[in-house]
Amino acid sequence: MFVFSFVLIQPSLSSSALQDGNYAKIIVSRCHLYTEADFNSDKIVIIEDEKTLLVELWHGDEVKVESIGEKFALVTTNDNIEGYIYKYYLSNNASQSVYPVFNASLRKESVIYDIDQNPTDYIGEKGTRVYIYQGFDDDKEFTAVQIVLEDGSLYNGYVLTANVNPDGVSGLLIIAISIIVAGVTIILSLVFIKKKKDKKKGGLK
Repeated sequence: MFVFSFVLIQPSLSSSALQDGNYAKIIVSRCHLYTEADFNSDKIVIIEDEKTLLVELWHGDEVKVESIGEKFALVTTNDNIEGYIYKYYLSNNASQSVYPVFNASLRKESVIYDIDQNPTDYIGEKGTRVYIYQGFDDDKEFTAVQIVLEDGSLYNGYVLTANVNPDGVSGLLIIAISIIVAGVTIILSLVFIKKKKDKKKGGLK
């Protein structure tokens, strides 16, 4: 397994001017609110008509910024629902197009999956730049990315990990590392077997 995590350089345009108590716009196509300042925490839900529904925020929606943390902001929606949102999804400049810092590209034409990992009608062309925002693990089937659609809007979704080429980590490097790890494992196994045989021979003397 090869795991690569990024030290992300965050886009300054979308968050530097945010202040507690001000209103801000959502600048990604769709996102959720979280119970804690962590992508791994529970997503906030509401009960409507006896159904449990995820709270979804869409591009252009306005929220009130209650407080700003290192990576997340506590916000309140127009429906008075409070939760945490990744602060780089917010901007107080509605007229400004804000894009992610791209850190990968698509190896080939790829279907874009939504945040529930269902295929969409969106297609990413080979070479399209994307933003990996939850790390890269080539053992996982999907990688979470942010991509700019043809109409200029941002879309949060997934692509097949095999189709993602992170900056600074080429496919050849990943293959080379795998071969090296496999080779070291084989060598260590042979050394162990040889030592074991030597011990057996010593016991027969």
